[in-house]
Amino acid sequence: MINTNTFQRLVSIPLFQGISRGDFEAIASKIHFTFQTVRVGEEVVIADTPCQELVCTISGRFIHEKRSDDGSYTFREYSEKPTVLQPDRLFGRKPYYSSTVRVASAEATILIVPKNEVRDILFSFLTIHINYLNLVCSAKQTWESRMWKQLPAQVEARFLYFLLARASRPAGRKELDIGMVELANELVTTRLNVSKMLNELKNQNLVYLSRGRIEIPEIEKIILRQQQL
Repeated sequence: MINTNTFQRLVSIPLFQGISRGDFEAIASKIHFTFQTVRVGEEVVIADTPCQELVCTISGRFIHEKRSDDGSYTFREYSEKPTVLQPDRLFGRKPYYSSTVRVASAEATILIVPKNEVRDILFSFLTIHINYLNLVCSAKQTWESRMWKQLPAQVEARFLYFLLARASRPAGRKELDIGMVELANELVTTRLNVSKMLNELKNQNLVYLSRGRIEIPEIEKIILRQQQL
């Protein structure tokens, strides 16, 4: 039996939205759900490894880390909201994780469903099948809409564009490990312009700077600032 607190967290995950407790108990009787406790610093999924199971975060704080193809920078974002980890990577031509996810603080709980049970059993439940399709389609549509946006003229707006193009959601803490020259190249501007822009954001307490790292505590504050300019 699944306790009430766990069930409430499960149905907050987009994949299980619209499922009653009775329906979930029926699903659980047919599928091998594995609830696992993960300690701080442990990896939940690893970039470039095969995606052989559906992984959902239930509780805890997680770091999602992606590295550029040439290794010149690393982007991280933090998440506490229960979610499905990269559902678009479960099937397709290259079913490999694109990012590494590890536990950020305290213990965390995850739910694991083997790939074959997702395909053969879970998708037989229409609500879950539709929810899964919505997740994958939404991710594709979001990515496509970002790719076709025009590069902003202002350096700060370009910086925000750069971050959002790599983020899974436009909120929360983000971190970027990158050199000033590399960031200037990505933003198609000069190192001096990047330095001025970052120091202006620092003076507004919107970013924290250290050698080779930019920390953005709440990216939504930079979004709001851009909307007001």
